[in-house]
Amino acid sequence: AVVSTQSGHYGRDSKLADEKKNQNKVLEMDLVKLRKDIEAMERSEKKSGQSQKSVEVRLDRCLEEIEKYKTLLSAERAKSAECSNIDKETFGKLSNENKILQKQKTELINAYKKQMKLIDVLRKQKLHLEASRMLNFTQEEFMKVLDWKNA
Repeated sequence: AVVSTQSGHYGRDSKLADEKKNQNKVLEMDLVKLRKDIEAMERSEKKSGQSQKSVEVRLDRCLEEIEKYKTLLSAERAKSAECSNIDKETFGKLSNENKILQKQKTELINAYKKQMKLIDVLRKQKLHLEASRMLNFTQEEFMKVLDWKNA
């Protein structure tokens, strides 16, 4: 009876051992699979870290470039403002010169008109003087004729 109990125990123990071996194999396979997953995740994390570093480096470069362009932009704005001030000064000077020239032009035109009126007056005076000479000449002739008849 003891032997049959022991052989019953042995069969049960043998089954239990086989189950435990199978469980152990499954767990070992799961462990290997999990280790592979961990390695894959570590590689992925490493790639992500490298990718993140690469992105951060690019971001830093872009930020530096933005700062450079901001500096250039402010310099160009300052230069533009300076040129604008110079242009305003130049415009002011040219505007004043233009006003002076316009005034001179108006004065010259008025002087020209006055000269033309004077020329017209002088022509009329010349015509009157010639007419007067002719009239005087005619009057003298007339007087000579009258004197000749009286003489």
